[in-house]
Amino acid sequence: MNKFLLTLILMIVLGIVAKFYFAKPNLTPIKVLSCADITQSCGNELFTVKFAEAPQVMKPLHLNLHINRAEAVKNIHVAFAMQNMEMGLNRYRLIQANQSGAWQAEVTLPICVQGRSDWSMLLEIEAGEKIERFQLPFSAKNSRAS
Repeated sequence: MNKFLLTLILMIVLGIVAKFYFAKPNLTPIKVLSCADITQSCGNELFTVKFAEAPQVMKPLHLNLHINRAEAVKNIHVAFAMQNMEMGLNRYRLIQANQSGAWQAEVTLPICVQGRSDWSMLLEIEAGEKIERFQLPFSAKNSRAS
């Protein structure tokens, strides 16, 4: 009987551990936001985001984000892509700059061999068990063309 009870307890513990290990946060659908000029600030009621300088490929950019609501934000990530084009791994984790909602990262846009400038930033804000996702299209200058 003790062997059976021990096996049952072990299976329950393993089941609970597996549930938490393999559980994915609640992903919300991606919300597309328009962004006329990402150096002047874009966003919504949750956040504002902007580059400190005009975006250029293959040049470090300072990305600043401000959370407008007093939520317990765990992580913020951004990734950059172009429509119908694989741009490789370029996902960045923002670092919390202060307790008043400021987050920042230094990012670099990869070069597009076709010379395109139609970028899209995927922003993921993780708060609690929920990840809110936003897509912000923007243009970047190709440094090879200048």
